Amino acid sequence: MFIEKKIINGKKYYYFKQSFRLGNKVKTKTIAYIGNKKDKEKIENIKKEFNKEKLENIKKELFEVKDWNILLSKKDKEKIEEIKKQFSLKLENLDEKTKKDMFDDFLTYFVYNTNAIEGNTLTLKETDLLLNKGITPQGRTLREINDHLNSRDVFYYLYNENLPITNETIILVHDKLMNNIDERKGYRLSNVRVIGASFKSTPFQYVRIDMNLLIRWYNKNKDKLNPVILASLFHHKFEKIHPFYDGNGRTGRMLMNFIFFKNNIPPIIISNKQRKRYYDVLSKADKIGLLEITDEFKPLVMFISTQILKTWNTIFKHW
Repeated sequence: MFIEKKIINGKKYYYFKQSFRLGNKVKTKTIAYIGNKKDKEKIENIKKEFNKEKLENIKKELFEVKDWNILLSKKDKEKIEEIKKQFSLKLENLDEKTKKDMFDDFLTYFVYNTNAIEGNTLTLKETDLLLNKGITPQGRTLREINDHLNSRDVFYYLYNENLPITNETIILVHDKLMNNIDERKGYRLSNVRVIGASFKSTPFQYVRIDMNLLIRWYNKNKDKLNPVILASLFHHKFEKIHPFYDGNGRTGRMLMNFIFFKNNIPPIIISNKQRKRYYDVLSKADKIGLLEITDEFKPLVMFISTQILKTWNTIFKHW
């Protein structure tokens, strides 16, 4: 192990790194972020945590080429492939008005739940009246109203636009979701604390760097990984970076559905009632590096694949 010092904007940052050799190949991996000073106690704890066995496992992961499509069971793959076929037929055969009715039906539940997860207090009935009848509920804040209207508008925007996954697209999606809610545009320029999270979000100096790495990871794996695995892992990695001051959860779930759209998979609803389970499966992979794929992602992939099946059976199957 060795310590690497980086100086960014005149400030020092220290990282624990380890080099691994296999034959003529040498790979170096960042083991842990130490901080802005050489904390001896922290360094000793890191050394104890990354014992010989753990380092050997990291080495295997670095040099091993593994087909991570095993994160999704064969049974679920088959079910989702069948759903893709049926969903494509619906989009091809339904007239435009009926398709809009179908997506309006989905959006009533999606918008209600995705925003309820973040604390929006509109009821499902109020959401239906607002989105589908244009009736604004009494006693609710303008922020909550805009929260719902923005989510609906962004969904249709992404459905109608064949945009690539880029920094520009991600920032645009976030800006539209936070329109008339938060004036801060673009990636954050200071650190944030994610209350209740078991991870530390990316230091603000590295947000743009980590987002570039995430987008490269996406482009590298979009033709290798099953779309369910791809979207699930992208969602986790995005949330761990936490690139914005506010609206990361809503943006992340919208982008996950956008990736599903790109792969002919119907969008999903994560129920507010399952919020604890949702956060639990996300947290199981919190210690995984930004570019890594490991077995710790399996609970998340299983959870997301289940939501595809549930959303299909409760919403899209009936149209």
